Amino acid sequence: MKIQTIILMCLLTAIYPASAEDDKRPNIVIIVARELSRKDLSCYGGAHASPSIDRLAKQGVRYETAWGMLDAKLSRRTLLTGRYPCHDAATPLFPILLEKAGYRVTTSANDPAKSLSFIEQFKEDSPFLLLHLDDTEDLDVDRLVGKLVTSIDGKRLKDNTVIVVTSDHGGGDSKADIGAHIPFIVRAPFLTKGDRVSKDVIDLSDLFPTVLSLAGIDVPGDLKLDGRTMIPSLRGSDDPFEKRNWIYSEVGDFRMVRDWHHLVDTEGNFHDVENDPLQEKKVSPLDKQAPGRRKRLQMILDRFSD
Repeated sequence: MKIQTIILMCLLTAIYPASAEDDKRPNIVIIVARELSRKDLSCYGGAHASPSIDRLAKQGVRYETAWGMLDAKLSRRTLLTGRYPCHDAATPLFPILLEKAGYRVTTSANDPAKSLSFIEQFKEDSPFLLLHLDDTEDLDVDRLVGKLVTSIDGKRLKDNTVIVVTSDHGGGDSKADIGAHIPFIVRAPFLTKGDRVSKDVIDLSDLFPTVLSLAGIDVPGDLKLDGRTMIPSLRGSDDPFEKRNWIYSEVGDFRMVRDWHHLVDTEGNFHDVENDPLQEKKVSPLDKQAPGRRKRLQMILDRFSD
C-alpha cells in the first residue's frame, strides 16, 4: 500500500470516526441519470438550461473527462462493484458495505419522491447514503437535483454531504469517446472550495473506492478494484501518482482506453480526441508525442484482451 494511501486513511479515520456516539462521517448522495449527456447541461456548454446542476457545479468540481461504459447497464454494474465488466466476479456492492459499517442506506429507482422523502425525514443519528438510479426518459434531473440540494442545505447538512451527479451513458456513438464521455459533478465542501473545472481523467469504477474512503472503510483484502479513489483529485492534488492517467470503457468484445489526449481501441483505431472529439481524422504526423502515447495505451488495452 502506498504511503500516501496510508496517510489518507489515517486522516479520514481521524476526521470521520465510526463511533455511534459521534459519527461525523459524511453523508453521500449519488444521482445517476439515464443517458444524460454533456450537451444536455449548460455548464458543459449544452443548449439546455440546467440551473440547479450548474449551481452545483459552481459549488463543487466539474470533471471534463469522465467515462462510463458503452452500455448503460454495464455502467451501473461498474459503479456498484468498482470492477470493469470484463473483470466481473462475485463482488460486494458498495451500498451493502456502507450499510454494514453503520450508514443508513436507501436506493431509489425511478422514484424522485422516495429520494426526496428520505432526505427530508433524515435524523442525524448516523450518516446516510442515497443512491438514486433513473431509467426513465422523462425525468427532469435538474429539478430533482434542485429539490434534493434545497432539502440538504435547508437541514444544514451541506458542509458534511457529498453530492455526485453523473450519467450511465454519453448518449452518442456506442463505440467512440462520445458514447462513454459522461457529465460528472461533485460537491464536497470539506474537500474542495468549489468553482473548479478538473481535467483529471476518471471513470465510474472510481466511485466505489472513493465512497469507501469517505466512509472510512478499508477495502476488503480479497477485493480487487479497478478504480482509484478520487479524493486527491477532489482536493486539487497536483501529484500525478495520486491520480489516474488513463480510463477504460467496453461493450461486448469491444474495448477502448484513453488518456488526456489520445484513444486506442480493439479495432485498431487511434485518435487525438482532445483535438478531434468526433474521431473523424487521422492523428497528425506532426504530433511527435503520438507514437509513444499510442504504444503506451496499446499496452494498457492489451491487459483487457481476451
